Amino acid sequence: MSEQIRVIVIEQEALYRRGLVAVLDSTPGFDVAGSAETAADAYRLADAAQPDVALVGTTLTDAPGIELAAELRRRHPAVAVVVIAANESDDELFAAIRAGASAYSGRDVGEETLVTLIRRAATGEYVINEQLLGKPYVAARVLDQFRNSTIVDAAIPSAFMPLTERELEILRKVSDGMTNAAIGEALGISPQTVKNHVTSILRKLAVNDRTQAVVTAFRRGWLTLTVELPDEGTLPGVTDTPTTRLGAAKDDT
Repeated sequence: MSEQIRVIVIEQEALYRRGLVAVLDSTPGFDVAGSAETAADAYRLADAAQPDVALVGTTLTDAPGIELAAELRRRHPAVAVVVIAANESDDELFAAIRAGASAYSGRDVGEETLVTLIRRAATGEYVINEQLLGKPYVAARVLDQFRNSTIVDAAIPSAFMPLTERELEILRKVSDGMTNAAIGEALGISPQTVKNHVTSILRKLAVNDRTQAVVTAFRRGWLTLTVELPDEGTLPGVTDTPTTRLGAAKDDT
């Protein structure tokens, strides 16, 4: 990620969309690369702009915002998605987590809070998981899905492992909840080099985000689960601090 955070805004309502653009345009450190009001325009914009972060509204005319978020993550694994919900709900929060969103907030979010969310998402945090601390229903659903994903076929390792030794080493540290910066410090390489490796991992495994890459590696036997699954809504690699992450810290990919 460059010094300036490159952002695109996808929102159907023109007045709110322009408000978001105006806030970010007036905030140091942000580069608004464009805005779109439909999913079709959003895909074209993301292809052209190659943003660090995409702000995605949930009320679009041609596709649900959560569906757009998931597709953006599939097409551009390095892009962090911040979902701005018209009407917040636990079900939508769960869907946003599944879509690989980095943060989830309602439209009534304050300017300072929004800027902080975007900055944290751009540096690789899954800010969205902090909301799980106060949402036991959603946390239980996420944990159940993780358990099901890791148990199924866990004893059937793949005959072909496409990752290099270095990529597997980095993915193991990702599974421990380490950020790109922490991994880089541990391995003596730059965070950008770690980001490049993680992007390569996502591409090779054909997954949308770091958590899915870790789950895939567990299922295929490339990584071994060495800790017990917790019982109160956290996942391996997740701490009980206010910056709780879901299984794998997101970082820049």
